Amino acid sequence: MICTGGNSITSGAFISLSGTNPSFYTQYNYSYVAMTTSPILMFAFETDLNSNYFLDSVSVTKATVPSIQLLQNSGFENSTTQLNGWVLSCNATCSAGAGGQATYGTNCYLSTGNCFLADCPDTSGTGAVVFLGQAFSATIGVTYTISFRLKMAYGGSGSSNTKFTASIR
Repeated sequence: MICTGGNSITSGAFISLSGTNPSFYTQYNYSYVAMTTSPILMFAFETDLNSNYFLDSVSVTKATVPSIQLLQNSGFENSTTQLNGWVLSCNATCSAGAGGQATYGTNCYLSTGNCFLADCPDTSGTGAVVFLGQAFSATIGVTYTISFRLKMAYGGSGSSNTKFTASIR
C-alpha cells in the first residue's frame, strides 16, 4: 500500500469525491457482486489543513438478507480511540492533525455516538493519505449492499485539496 496521495487512491474506486462536498452527512449505497470469499472494504482519505472527513454508519449486508451486518463495529460504537474491527494504515504520514481515529459527539451522524475522523493534512507537500479497511466473509457471485454516511467539515476559504474514495479490494 502506497502511503502518499494523488491519483493512486482513486484506482478501482466505486466512489470518488474531492473538494468540499458533502458538507452535510450524505448516505451512499453501492451494490457489489463478490468475486472473492474475503473482500476488503477500503476507504481512503486525503485532507488539508482546513478540512476533515467524518465517516459513520458503515454497513455491508447480503442484498437478500439486509438485517444481518457482516462488518464488525460498523458504526464505530465499540471504539474509543482504537478502531476495533478495522485496520488503519498510513496514519504515520499525517504531519499535522489528529490522523485517523474514532471520535464522538456533534460531528457524528445525528450528533450521537461514535464515528471515524480523518484529519490528516500533509504539511510537507508530498501528499498524505489514511486508509481504513475491513475484510468481510462473502460468497462468490452473491450480491452485497454497501452503505455508509460521509460528511466533510471545511473551515477554510477557496478550494480544498481533499479526496475520498471507497473501493473493494
